[in-house]
Amino acid sequence: MKKTALDDDAYLYQKREEKTEKEKWSEMNRHQRMQYFLDYYLVKLLVFTGIILAVVLFVWNFISKSKEDTVLYVAVVDEALQTEGTEKLKKELTEYLGADGKYRKIIIDDSFYLDDGGLEKLEVYLYNKQIDVVIADEAVYKELAGYGFFQDISTVPGVSSKYADLYVKAAGYKDEDTDKDTDSFEDHSTAKGEELPYGVDVSASRISDIKTKIQTPVLSIAQGTENMENAVKLLDFIYKQR
Repeated sequence: MKKTALDDDAYLYQKREEKTEKEKWSEMNRHQRMQYFLDYYLVKLLVFTGIILAVVLFVWNFISKSKEDTVLYVAVVDEALQTEGTEKLKKELTEYLGADGKYRKIIIDDSFYLDDGGLEKLEVYLYNKQIDVVIADEAVYKELAGYGFFQDISTVPGVSSKYADLYVKAAGYKDEDTDKDTDSFEDHSTAKGEELPYGVDVSASRISDIKTKIQTPVLSIAQGTENMENAVKLLDFIYKQR
C-alpha cells in the first residue's frame, strides 16, 4: 500500500515523541525554551514554592508561639476598665518588669463577668495556673476567697508590712473530706475556713484611675501562681507610681 502524506506526518510525529527532554531542549531557540518553561514548569514551580513557604510560615509561627511567655496575668472581675488608662498602665508596667511586650508580655483581662459564666472561666484559668493576680470588688473578692482561689497575702514573700493596714480578710475554703460528686462551689466547705488576709485594698492605688464600676477594689494573688515575684511587684508598682 502506498504511503500517504498523512502517514508520513504521523511517522514524523512519533519520531518527535521519542525524543528525550534533553534533545528537545537542545533543538529549541531562546524564545522557544522560555515558552516551554512557562508552559510546563512554571505552574509546578509556583505550587512547590507555595507549599514550602506555607511550611516555613507554620514552623516560624509555632516557634514564635513557643517562645511567648506571660510574665503577669491580671484578671479583673465584673469591671470594664478604661481602655486608654489600662494601655498606659500596661506599657509602664511592661517596662517596670523588664518585659518586651512581645515574647514576654503582660495581660490585663477584664472579661470575667460572674453573671456571664465568668466564675467557671476564672476557675479554669486558675486551675491551669494562667492567672497570677485577681482584682475584684470587696464583696466578690470574699466570695472568690471562699472557694480557696487565693493565697494568704501576709505570708507571700516580698509583700511589705506597710500593706498590713490595707489587708482585707475573708473566710477561706475549709478542706474537708466531702463527697466526690459534690460541687466545690456549693458544698458546705466553701467560705467555712479561717478568716485570713487573702487580699489588699487597692482603692488608693492606680487601679482607681482606670476602674469604672468597682467600688472597693481588692487585689489578691492566685494560689499556686508561677509568677509570684511579679505579682508582688505589681502591688508595689500601682502604689509607688500613684
